[in-house]
Amino acid sequence: MEAFVINGDSASLQTIPMPQPAEQDCLVRVLIAGICNTDLEIMKGYMGFAGVVGHEFVGVCETAPAGSEHLLGKRVVGEINVMCGNVSTCSTCACGADRARNHCPTRTVLGILAKNGTYARFLTLPAKNLYVVPEGVSTENAAFAEPLAAACRIVEQDLVKAGDRVAIVGDGKLGLLIAEVLGRFVADRGGTRPTIFGRHPEKMALLSAAAATDQAQAESALPACAAQFDVVVDATGSPQGLDLSRQLCRPMGTLVLKSTCAAGADFNTAPFVIDELCVIGSRCGPFEPALKLLAAGLDLTPLITATYPLDAAADAVAKARTKGTMKVQLRVSDDP
Repeated sequence: MEAFVINGDSASLQTIPMPQPAEQDCLVRVLIAGICNTDLEIMKGYMGFAGVVGHEFVGVCETAPAGSEHLLGKRVVGEINVMCGNVSTCSTCACGADRARNHCPTRTVLGILAKNGTYARFLTLPAKNLYVVPEGVSTENAAFAEPLAAACRIVEQDLVKAGDRVAIVGDGKLGLLIAEVLGRFVADRGGTRPTIFGRHPEKMALLSAAAATDQAQAESALPACAAQFDVVVDATGSPQGLDLSRQLCRPMGTLVLKSTCAAGADFNTAPFVIDELCVIGSRCGPFEPALKLLAAGLDLTPLITATYPLDAAADAVAKARTKGTMKVQLRVSDDP
């Protein structure tokens, strides 16, 4: 089958063997794969990964194990972490729930860690990792399920309490998805509208009205907004963004790290200690609420900048790296 394969600092379209599903796995024909910033970092050497990159997808379930026949022929999306599931020997998997889902020490991760990913005609995942895409949700929109689930993780972690003033820093794809989730979450509870701080008004303008989120320029946030927020979510992936997020957070507030940031050896922890900030990482999230949001009408397709066929994956990656680009998708095969 055709696949876009990375090895060291090279990447190319290659013909590789079809994946063979394990006993509890499904074989999935990929319809659309989304290109994520994590993919771009992996292509630069992050995680030392070699193989088929990519973890955002919509596909059609072609084969399924006994007991999961309801998935056959359905459009599906999937959780990317594949845990060992051995509750007798793995204390993490024995805990169940989100700890097992995200943190099994021997897990593989689709397109990121020891498992071929989505820039290919086919992939395999355990049946328990797959979720049927609701009728009425387009394939292009459903391809946002994985990053939208990551945004829902903040709610799953119960990090925003009643009455909290919330800020999101960063107006890239992830920042906008977080604003869509937290804006609705806070509005449903009658709270104060969150504020998203960004550098690109045209990107923040892509937020839906239902996001119920105020917009502000990051460059002019200080000093007026210093220490004004109970919960601040950093989605910038930059040392400068992290520093702004820290300054926006009140003493003894919560700083949520939603993107990785290589700050270097000279990173100064003193302000975090002095202000007694609660710093919390946030990774992969639950698919059910993400799909529920999409089924309820959240349309994320305005975030799509361009779509390429799989055989133009190199061009798609180059486009995704271009300044100002939002989401690039690969159309791998046609809808059923």
